[in-house]
Amino acid sequence: MSRVTGNIVQPILVRVILVLAALWVIPIWLAIVAGTKTNSEYASTGIFEFGTSVEWINFGMFFVAPFNFGLNILNSLTISVGAVLVSLVIAFPVSYAISIGRHRLRGVVLAVCILIFLLPLESVAFPIYLYSKMIGMYGNQGFMILTLGITGSAFATFLLSNVMRHVPADIVDAAHIDGAGRWVTLTRVVWPLMLPTVLTVALLLYVFNWNEYLLSLLLLPDSSSYTVPIAISAVDYGQRGGAPGQLVAAGAVLGSLPSLIIFLFFQRTLVRGITAGASSG
Repeated sequence: MSRVTGNIVQPILVRVILVLAALWVIPIWLAIVAGTKTNSEYASTGIFEFGTSVEWINFGMFFVAPFNFGLNILNSLTISVGAVLVSLVIAFPVSYAISIGRHRLRGVVLAVCILIFLLPLESVAFPIYLYSKMIGMYGNQGFMILTLGITGSAFATFLLSNVMRHVPADIVDAAHIDGAGRWVTLTRVVWPLMLPTVLTVALLLYVFNWNEYLLSLLLLPDSSSYTVPIAISAVDYGQRGGAPGQLVAAGAVLGSLPSLIIFLFFQRTLVRGITAGASSG
């Protein structure tokens, strides 16, 4: 009976996944098509139609004045990667303490983590903005990295601790019997076992940080500090003299490429991390 049910359910799941994949790919494809058109073709042709020629100049314009999109990509990479590192430096030891270490405040820490990553960012954005003004860090990328890193550490702690508590106790006990202290156990025993899950969490945090818009808009007013989402919105709303729709579409494609490349590069690690989390639950 279970085999019959599986034979019925599996094709349905495959079709649902294909539909969801198409819904994800179609907007990207439309942006690519729009980004390769001329101004007149963008206004006169259908959204699925290519122009008579591929206008690669729409993409190249972002890397010359006044756009300087390369600097925006560098800013986004610096902030995204820096915030991920801050999150992991905070979250991994805390996860170790409340899962393997069985700290008595485990429930409190997890409750605070859930509250932080479920709290709407809009509710704390203005206090963060005021605090950056008070301490003289307004417009500083370092403050942006710390802010995203601290908020992201709550999400990372919640996920890592739930996977880490399924690390076999025998392995940790054996390390202690061999004379390993907590730091050695953390770095030499637990870290290698948790590496696929850590990389999965890092990828999720990276995408969140890359797409962050509100805090970047509030905390980074200088155009030389713009991240990719802010730079694209500046083009779209005419802060740099306005731009036709095909140029905005080309910018959106360029802005998504770094995240797409990283995901393609680490896709096997991502699958291993998700599988490890599922099997440990």
